[in-house]
Amino acid sequence: MRGIPVPDDIRERITTCIDPVRVSGWLDRAETVERAEDLFTDTPEAPEAV
Repeated sequence: MRGIPVPDDIRERITTCIDPVRVSGWLDRAETVERAEDLFTDTPEAPEAV
């Protein structure tokens, strides 16, 4: 909605996440980040897909 480009790898990470708390945090940060990659600045790397 903000017009920020979302690379395919970032889009996949978001759409395959099954942790609602993590997704909620990303949504909160989405209001202020300048790049899609910045959503994950304090999120540990871990497999999230089923």
